[in-house]
Amino acid sequence: MPSDFLTEHRQRFCEFNSQLNREQYLFHSGQKETPETNYLYSEFSDLFSAVTIAALQKELAATSLARETDQAAIKLLLANAKHEKLQAQIRDLDEEIKDYEAHATIIYEGERLSFHTTSAKVKHEPDPKKRHDLSARRAEIIKGGQDLRAERLEKLHAAAGNSGSENYLALYQESRGIDYTKLAGQMQQFLSFTESKYVAVFSAHLLQTAHIALDEATQADLAYLQQLKKFAPHFPAWQLLPVYRETFSGLGISTYKQTNIVLDDQSRVQKNVKSAHFPLLVPDEIQIVFTPADGQRKFQALLHEAGHAQQFAWTSRHLFPEFQFTGDGATREAFALLFEALVDDERWLADTLHFHESRDFRHAQAVQKLMRVRRYAAKLNYEVELHAGKLATTAGARYAELLTDAVRVKYDDTEHLRDVSEAFYAADFLRACAFEAQLREQLKTKYGSRWWTARKAGETLIDLWNTGGRYKTEELVKMIDLGELSFDWLAEDLLTGIGEK
Repeated sequence: MPSDFLTEHRQRFCEFNSQLNREQYLFHSGQKETPETNYLYSEFSDLFSAVTIAALQKELAATSLARETDQAAIKLLLANAKHEKLQAQIRDLDEEIKDYEAHATIIYEGERLSFHTTSAKVKHEPDPKKRHDLSARRAEIIKGGQDLRAERLEKLHAAAGNSGSENYLALYQESRGIDYTKLAGQMQQFLSFTESKYVAVFSAHLLQTAHIALDEATQADLAYLQQLKKFAPHFPAWQLLPVYRETFSGLGISTYKQTNIVLDDQSRVQKNVKSAHFPLLVPDEIQIVFTPADGQRKFQALLHEAGHAQQFAWTSRHLFPEFQFTGDGATREAFALLFEALVDDERWLADTLHFHESRDFRHAQAVQKLMRVRRYAAKLNYEVELHAGKLATTAGARYAELLTDAVRVKYDDTEHLRDVSEAFYAADFLRACAFEAQLREQLKTKYGSRWWTARKAGETLIDLWNTGGRYKTEELVKMIDLGELSFDWLAEDLLTGIGEK
């Protein structure tokens, strides 16, 4: 039986996550002008205190290794507590940076633009010269907050050192049980293996889609590149909900009967247009927020968030709260990527959207998917070096070098502090991509090329979703007879995609 301390801690952990996610949902959906997250972090600060971390470590030491689930649960609580304790050190700086960017403006063609509006304009600007000009103006705003970001990173690294760890990287490798250094090495091999074929197709894709030659392109062109606007008529906004319902219906999941998943597609003035999911109470209350619009990215986003939502909705209510709300980020991301990837599938496009002549679209998607994975591979290498304390005076130059080499467009050092995840999201994303590729192939092998129409496939996924965040990705891969997590398999899958045209 869990101790009184663990029982109380878990109850408050559940309350904290539920209330935090509710605040974030209300803000994101435009129903609240400001989320009361600072109050919650203060109200529940005991969950992440040094005293609590020491108590959790004592509980872990007293738990038999034979009790694997209890061990995994306490380790997850510890990892979350250590992460949030570090975040508390920089919360004031995060608010300063957010406030600075919220109020920063530029004058462009006689119009005053906010920082965030400038980012959106870059994404939708068809003229390369204007894209680069707007991006340069945006970069000046980012540089204005660089000192704050540098101070933020210094605080994080100092706090990690004060916790007794060798450095920030070592703290996270130990608390999460993931060897980020080894993973970075694997991704370096991935980059080498996919290099030549990627460069051969990316140059032509860039010129055709973003109207710019490879040797003239910069990171400013990537956001526009990903819009693929000429294919938008094949993805009309009115089809979003029918496609969502039809796709999951084929798996035996009647979404219109799922009272625990609510789709918020209401139009509100302050609503964030980015699709998102919010587990307010697992598994009983999950919100999906989206704003209907034409284009494949909206379909990808809705299916992605639906993948997340379904996993939370089918999570066992008998699991510990830490397995319900948290867990290995790669495991949760993999299921979202599985459904997002349907937009790349020839048969799904034909059956669901009646998009039959989709070869050019699928090729463009494949090139961009490989680009995205290569970019995250480079980011992981950068973050491992940065958080190991190896880039004290060369971080900006190293960021530009690694990202330029991987993506093949020119990166500068502007975002070397802004484009950093202190939670190693790049690693979670890359592990999720590998798992998704292997899982997708298994579903096709067992249930056919149209696996999303097989109720047995739905049952298989529900069985996996039922475990919530209990298992790491590497554990799930073995449990369902996929062997080891394979980045070689991922590379082959991505190269097959770009070679189909």
